[in-house]
Amino acid sequence: MKTTRQITGLLATLAALLTACNSPAAGSVVTPAMAGHWEGNARIVVAWCHQKNLPVSVDIQSDGSVTGTVGDATLTEGRLLRNRGWLLRKLNWATDYLITGGCDGAIVKAEGITRSRVKLPLNFNGGAFVGGVNTSGSGLEGSGGKNGEGPWLAAGGLRLTRSP
Repeated sequence: MKTTRQITGLLATLAALLTACNSPAAGSVVTPAMAGHWEGNARIVVAWCHQKNLPVSVDIQSDGSVTGTVGDATLTEGRLLRNRGWLLRKLNWATDYLITGGCDGAIVKAEGITRSRVKLPLNFNGGAFVGGVNTSGSGLEGSGGKNGEGPWLAAGGLRLTRSP
């Protein structure tokens, strides 16, 4: 009985320690090199979407707010956030940054594909953001999805470069 309590206590302490160690550092997310206008294209990787190119254009402000477009949709309530701490970076899990926001309008207008939310997991390497695009939805083709949105739309190979 005493050993069970000790093990439980040790596991709880370890879980708290891992959570604290992986917490991203506080403070401003955006460095001067990140603020500005960025453009690029991602490759749509889901089989059910006929369009294969997804243009992305974002304006990152020094306070972390982000505006722009993802496909044909306007990004709303966009934010650039830290996505991982030192432990996940060391393990090479997740990306350093994440742009999150809502979508106003269709992401792929020609096919009538609309989604309410979008996430862009990104790393900042060599003066460019690299990563992908994921939308809200079920993640399962043929499923009704969350709130009737259908399956999630995924795109990879995104490289955002600074534009004037």
